[in-house]
Amino acid sequence: MKQQPPFCIQLELTEGCNLACSFCGLAAIRDNGADGPNKIRGKNSHPYKFLEYASARVIAKKLQRAMKKDKWNPRIEMAMHGEPTMNPQFLNIVQLFRKELPTTHLQMTSNGAGLLSGDLTKNIDTLLSSGLNVLLLDNYESIKICDKVRTRYIGNYPIYEYPLNKKANPHRRRKPSDHDIVIVQDIDHASQGTHSTINNHAGSAFPKNSRAVGKRCAKVFRELSIRWDGSVAICCNDWPGFYRCGNIIQKGEFESLWQNTAFIAARKKLYHGYRDFGPCKGCDATSYRPGLLPDAQGKKEYEKPDDSTLIAIKDALKKGPYTSAVPRPWER
Repeated sequence: MKQQPPFCIQLELTEGCNLACSFCGLAAIRDNGADGPNKIRGKNSHPYKFLEYASARVIAKKLQRAMKKDKWNPRIEMAMHGEPTMNPQFLNIVQLFRKELPTTHLQMTSNGAGLLSGDLTKNIDTLLSSGLNVLLLDNYESIKICDKVRTRYIGNYPIYEYPLNKKANPHRRRKPSDHDIVIVQDIDHASQGTHSTINNHAGSAFPKNSRAVGKRCAKVFRELSIRWDGSVAICCNDWPGFYRCGNIIQKGEFESLWQNTAFIAARKKLYHGYRDFGPCKGCDATSYRPGLLPDAQGKKEYEKPDDSTLIAIKDALKKGPYTSAVPRPWER
């Protein structure tokens, strides 16, 4: 079955973060001290790994071709396994994607740290005027970066609090002319909205469990996650990248990557609720409206896994992770 294009492409500008949060899967690929007693330690997970401008240009050009030839229309979220504003080229990359993809929804999910150096208002206004539609700021109250944004920002764009203002949902697509700052409530206090829950990140953040056994996962149907070097794993929750699906910079186009045997095998499994392979085994991530799979109307069906499925999964796992895994306390 040919899978319709993804709704979202996650783009990793940085692997590594200026913070070390215990609920984050980063500790599974960086020995950053997040297993200590404090939830947020503030210890840098150096050395950072950055998406280079030349690589970003390859990705943008290939996505442009996918939109023209294969009718792709994803929103792009600059996030994943680190803090995007630590990348010294983050502004140039936003400008690049806006130039190549003038109508695409561009979002950056950040803790805001890279915007504090110098004139905060100028930094934010330059970023948004360069083409970013949504600057989503995760509010970690103990480090008070968002407090500084609220008090020091005197620029041209509105600041919305989410989920207090439900219309500010950062994942709602904006027009190219819309530019919003959205501050998301600290997850310690959030009880509603799309950012109010966390999962075990396939065992990278918390121990694996059986809570999602038998449940469909929509990520391999709706989302494509690109790491800093162009490599693609099964989803953003596979922090080390155990399940390899290819590299969009090195080889091929978006459509051929999205329809390859590794993704198809995973879809056959997850459509039927089989979370018994690779990073999916013990992952407790759940999806929004998983009944509407594999297509947006839920009218089609995926056949059940067969021997070819198992062979494709074995092949996707055999080379090991993209990034060396750091054992978590429950794995030692």
